[in-house]
Amino acid sequence: MRKILILLLAGIILSTGGCYSLRKKFIRKKKYQKEEPVYINFKNYPAKPSRDAYVDYFLFVKGWIDDLTESLRIERFNTGYNTKREKRAINGAVMNLEQIISFFNQEGKEKIYPLYIDLVKIRDSMEKSPNMSSPRRALILQKIEHFRREFEAEFKYSEAQKWMD
Repeated sequence: MRKILILLLAGIILSTGGCYSLRKKFIRKKKYQKEEPVYINFKNYPAKPSRDAYVDYFLFVKGWIDDLTESLRIERFNTGYNTKREKRAINGAVMNLEQIISFFNQEGKEKIYPLYIDLVKIRDSMEKSPNMSSPRRALILQKIEHFRREFEAEFKYSEAQKWMD
């Protein structure tokens, strides 16, 4: 009888008190995230592109082309040969040349477009066959150097300024 009374008393205490604190311990609380405020700083950009921006893109194209020529001069079986480096260099040169094209008016775009097409053809031929033979590398190197000479002569800022809006 005594055992039944103790069990009954324990059952009543547990049923009225519950296990709220135990449940609270094992159930995750919902995390409410505050949305961070967005601040927009409106800026008035000049209608005419700045000289510094053009010179930066010009130097980027020149730098990527120099990196590509350096990479193409390395023999295939040497330790410095890297096709990823060549691919990154040609893609960087094309991307920055596209940025330069956006600076020009229609006359300037017509003037630079043949150079752009030549560079894209070189990129496509390099992507088609990344493991090139020595004569093919020499041919591409010759085309790249021709591109660099034409680009530096005709599109430095003092020459290209007449084509900018």
